[in-house]
Amino acid sequence: MGRSVLSFLRRLPQKSLLFRAIILGGVAFLAAAVVLPFGWLIYGNRMGLVAGAAAGGVCLIAAWTALFLSAPLRVPQYVLGLVLVGMMIRMGIPLAAALTVHFLGGPLANAGFLRYLVVFYPITLAAEAFLSYPPCPSPTNGRGEFRNEKKAPSTEDFVG
Repeated sequence: MGRSVLSFLRRLPQKSLLFRAIILGGVAFLAAAVVLPFGWLIYGNRMGLVAGAAAGGVCLIAAWTALFLSAPLRVPQYVLGLVLVGMMIRMGIPLAAALTVHFLGGPLANAGFLRYLVVFYPITLAAEAFLSYPPCPSPTNGRGEFRNEKKAPSTEDFVG
């Protein structure tokens, strides 16, 4: 059982964009199923539930947007662009939502929207980062040797 789960996780970044987006949504909905009942218990009414669902939705939309917009950059040559584009989107959308809710106030702010944002943000961040980075190449000739790897020149190449 452990090996099959590990091999599934290892192959997950190689799957299609739509499949990775579905997995990301599943992770967010699983987190919501765990977190949202506490919103009902803490606040005693539906506003805690609504604030948690809104925060989870904002984080999921940010993660999906980052996943889709950074998909063309999933090659080893553009890893820096992948990280920067993903980080800007993943951080910008929840930050804009947090500032809007905080400064406008209202029932979402009173029900703890920012607290739920702090709970959902790292979960969607970890899941989206894992799903968006390029897959690792698989070894062919033993440890450390990959198919597309360019070998560093040795001293024999220079000396003759």
